[in-house]
Formats: sequence, structure tokens, C-alpha cells
Amino acid sequence: MIPRKAWRSFLIMSAGFCALWLSGCQTVRTPEETIADSNIPRELSKTTLPPYVIEPPDILLVEVLEALPGRPIQGERLVRPDGTISLGFYGDVYVAGLTISEAKEKVIAHLRKYLNDEPLGLIQEDEETREFKAVPPAESNRVVVDVAAYNSKFYYVQGDFGAPGRLPITGNETVLDAIQFAGGLMPTAAPQNIRLVRPAPPGACCEQILPVNLAAIVNAGDPTTNYQMMPGDRLMVYRDPIVRTTIFLERIAAPFFTVVNGVQSYSFAANSVRYLNYPIGGLYGNTSGSATTSGRPVVPAIPSALPR
Repeated sequence: MIPRKAWRSFLIMSAGFCALWLSGCQTVRTPEETIADSNIPRELSKTTLPPYVIEPPDILLVEVLEALPGRPIQGERLVRPDGTISLGFYGDVYVAGLTISEAKEKVIAHLRKYLNDEPLGLIQEDEETREFKAVPPAESNRVVVDVAAYNSKFYYVQGDFGAPGRLPITGNETVLDAIQFAGGLMPTAAPQNIRLVRPAPPGACCEQILPVNLAAIVNAGDPTTNYQMMPGDRLMVYRDPIVRTTIFLERIAAPFFTVVNGVQSYSFAANSVRYLNYPIGGLYGNTSGSATTSGRPVVPAIPSALPR
């Protein structure tokens, strides 16, 4: 049996931890004027993303209209973990870290070991002078290099979403789109405590932490904090403080309940064994020494293990 003082101490300690927990929960407040005056891309004022940089595991479309007989070059090519793509008979080409036009130039430079300039579209006849002139590799119309699947650029949704995880970016998503793609907010989420964390690009001083006013976006149609999602963004929604406090208290109370259940189980088992070992004659007979009331046996009561 757990004494009353132990329960009283447990309740006082739980209340103290609860107060500390709640004091550390702060709601994100949206600085509307500061964000509204900034040039952060958002709904109704989106921006185009910089030239796409190829990285694993993107999938490229590579086609050469006039390759060697029996050695065609066409179809999709996976950018492997080492940053190369395979051209089959023509070998491998390293394309990681390059833009699409740069990758096209590198593919053409590699294929010049096997093909002449004419099938690669590097020379073209002038219609007026009938003379051949050089064509820059990026402007060749005989070689096609493009991205078939944008697999290397993502943004992340974390916290109490219906389906948190990593989502591919197309360049047009906003915070509201990301929330919908992630299955919306769970009932345990805190809609007033959402923020967008944007990592600092190379050479920048620090990352950006942008608060999101979901109520203004949804209920008032205010696009101020409906930011345009960028590669690498982290959209975080925190759990409601009441739910977090409940879970915290449950974890604190779990060991105490385990002890209480153990004491109750032990007390019940001990009294059950004592009951089973009671003499039969002492329970139902008139044997001297047995406690009876009007011919009926008095069964010993099992003391309660709960604190009083």
C-alpha cells in the first residue's frame, strides 16, 4: 500500500513539471508588417527558381538523332549516386552539379570521340552563302538533353501532419499547398504555432525562420505568410501544448502506476493463497475455532491495496 504522503508528493511534483512545461510553450506570433514589407516570394508574388542543377537521382532524357548504326542513343538515363549517366556503348558522362545546358554541352563533347560534328549538329550550312558554320553545342538541334524526372529537389513537412515526410518541389507550391499535400493538420496540432525554416544558401549568414499565420491565410485570404516553397524548406507544425502536457504527465505517472498495479497484484495473490489454504471444516463445518454467523462461514476480507 502506498502512503498518502507519496501520492501527495507525486501530485505536487506533477503540478510543478506541468507549470514548467507550459511556461516553455510559446506561440509563434506573426510580424505582419515586417513580412509584408519584405520581398519574400509568396502567393500572388511568386518568383521563378534559378536554373535547375542536376543531382542524383534525377532522370535525364538523352537523344541523339543520328548515332552510329545499331548503337542508338535515346531514352531516359538515371543519374547514379556517383553523378554519372550511362550512354551504353558510348560510356559514362559525369553530369552532377551541372545545369541542363551545361550537361548537354558535356554530353556532346563526350560523343565527339565517336561521332562527327555533323550528326551532332555542331556544323550547319548557311542558306545564303552555302557555307558551313559552327554551331555552339548548347544550340545543337541534333542532340536533346532534358530532365525527365525532378527527383533531387525536395521540401519537408514535419510535425502533426496527416502524412508528414519529404515532398518533391515543382517551383509553384505555397505553404497552403504543402499543408494540403501532407494530409492537413491533425487534431493534436497547434494551428497557431507553424513556422517555415529556410536553410541559408552557401555564402549566406544565417537561416530564415518565418512564422505562418494559418488563420489569416485560410479565414481572411491574407497571402502575407503564404510563402512560396523553396528546395530544402522545412515546414514545421508543433503539437498543442495541452496535448504535450498530457503526454508528459502520462510518462511521469507511468512508473507510479506500475508500482501500484504491482502492489495490487501481489496483495490479491497473497490473499487468494491464504483463502485457498483455509481449512474446509473451518469454512463450512461447525469445527471449533472457525468463525461462523448463523451456520454460515465468515470469509476473511481482502484488504484494499489502494491508498486511503
